[in-house]
Order: sequence, then structure tokens, then C-alpha cells
Amino acid sequence: MEISSETSQKIRNMSLLCAALVVSIHVPWPYNPPLSVGWFMVEAVANGIANIAVPFFFVVSGFFLARHFDEENWYRREVFKRIKTLIVPYVAWSILPILLFLPLNIVADKIAGRPFGTGFYFLQGPIWIHILGFDLSKTPLYGPLWYVRCLFLFVLTAFVLKSLIARFGYMWLVVAFAFNLLYNHIPYEVVHKFFACGYSAGGVFYFSVGIFLQRFPVNDKSRGSIAFCGLVGIGLLVSKLVFVYHGWPFATCIGKLSLPFLLYFTWGIMSTFKLPFWLTSSSFPIYLMHLIIIVYIDIVVKRASNVNLRTIGEFIAFFGSIAASIAGAVVLRRFFPRFANVVFGGR
Repeated sequence: MEISSETSQKIRNMSLLCAALVVSIHVPWPYNPPLSVGWFMVEAVANGIANIAVPFFFVVSGFFLARHFDEENWYRREVFKRIKTLIVPYVAWSILPILLFLPLNIVADKIAGRPFGTGFYFLQGPIWIHILGFDLSKTPLYGPLWYVRCLFLFVLTAFVLKSLIARFGYMWLVVAFAFNLLYNHIPYEVVHKFFACGYSAGGVFYFSVGIFLQRFPVNDKSRGSIAFCGLVGIGLLVSKLVFVYHGWPFATCIGKLSLPFLLYFTWGIMSTFKLPFWLTSSSFPIYLMHLIIIVYIDIVVKRASNVNLRTIGEFIAFFGSIAASIAGAVVLRRFFPRFANVVFGGR
């Protein structure tokens, strides 16, 4: 299945949007009072529409991997390719945040009058298991890396997913989506965590969707389908907000149900306008760097006692972390191209 230049540009533009949505998830918006701007940013954006971001990345990753399924020795070649594009950046960004947060830890210990090194959180637990995220029931020390770790695990098990889709087709997608909705009801917390951030149940479904779309292309791009998915997705999202506000159960399930519709709708209305390459190539750097910048900006923001000022400060953290990540990627690629090539996985 060949990809047109318009579709390629659409993927780049969508990737940039989704990277920005990931940033919104990690901004510590002030939650109270209910129905405030901060509340809506948490429930409607961070816990709502922004949750299409990682699923989109999984769909695209599954789609592009599946393009090689019919090639000879595809598995060995694609796994080794991901060592450069995923594992090397994973290790680099497991260590870099420790170095960048170290001044904060030292200052915090000094202010609190604690012995030097008390705040070195990375020393808690078995150090390399903790830092490199070998425990699949926990997020890696640097939280955003859970996606990179999970994606590599999907690549390692892609031959299984390929077989399931080839044999069961749509039914596998139905089963995977149903499991994503229901795994939280398994009465073991470690199982919940494993399927949340270790071998993500939602990730399995969306990665499988990407494989399915490559193997069995769906060509329905009508405005009617896009509008229908938009109405259903937005309706489910509004319903989820009502459930959250009243404290009713099943809000999380309703939110998960809305995501495929919202994702398809967003993809359907995404522009193919050609943005500058330096901008569209910043999606992965934004994903990797934004949280570090948010932490530094939020130190200042937290000094605001007024909720309205806090909200404004978090918007500054949101836009500032995106802008700083883009600028950092441009500077690194311009002046330190080899380093940039390593930490961004050649992207």
C-alpha cells in the first residue's frame, strides 16, 4: 500500500498535534473548583481528547511496521532497526533527566535542611531496574518513556499480532478493544499496571488497528463518516464529563469508548497543509523533552496562590514547554547533529 504525499504530510501534521496533546496531559492543571478552566483542561483535554495522541502513534507505528511483513527476514531487520530508533533514545532519556533534575534535588535538600542526596529519587529501589524501567508493572523513572518501552515490546511480539490479525481479522480487534475496556476489573493491581503501562492493553488494540489498516485497507473517507464519528465521539466525551462531575462509575470506560471516534474524526479533518520540516520533525523531541521543561516552569508557577494565576501559569508551562522543546531540537540538530541523531533516534 503506497502512501501519497498528502497522507504523509497529514501524518506529520497529526503527529505534531498529538505531541502537543501529550504535553497537555503532563501539565499539572489546577483541578478545583469543579467546572473551572483547570477542571475542564484536566477532564475534557488531558483525560479526554488528548488521549487520542498515544493511540495515534501506536496506529501509525503498527501501520508502518506491517508494510514490511511480506519482506524476507523482516522480523530480524525491523527489530534491529528499532534498537537505534527506540532503545538508544530510551536509554539516553532514562539518564539525561536525572542529570537535568539533579540541581533541583540538591537545592531542595539544601532548603529543607536534609542531608545531601536525600532527594536523589533515582537511587530508590534497585537502581538500574528503577532507572531503565525493567519493572513492567511501573512506568519508567522518566514517565513519558513508557510509550517507547511499550512500542519496542510490540515490535518484539509483532509476529504474534500479525498471526492473530491474519487469522481472526476484525474479531481480534473486537477482542482487543473489549479487553482494553475491562482489564481494570481483574482483581489484581499488578495486572492493572502491567496492562496500563507495561504491555499496554490499549496500545495492543491501536497497534493492531495500524497493522489491520495496512493489511486490509479501509477507504471510507466520506464527510458523512467523519461527521458521524465526530458527533459520537464528542457526545461520549460530554457524557464522560457528566459522569465525572457527578462521581458516577464507568466514566473511564465511556472515555475509552470515545477515543476511536475522536481519533478518526481528528484524522479526517486534519489539514494536509505543508508545514516547515523543522516544525513537523519536532514531534518526537517534544514528546521526549517537554516534561523536563514543565517541571522547571512549574517551580515558578506553584508560587502563585491564586487559582486563576495558577491556571495562567500552567498555560505558560504548556506553550512554553512546546516552544522550548522545538527550539532545543533545532539547536541540537544544527550545532550537535551527531548527539541529536542519537537521542532522537534518527528522527
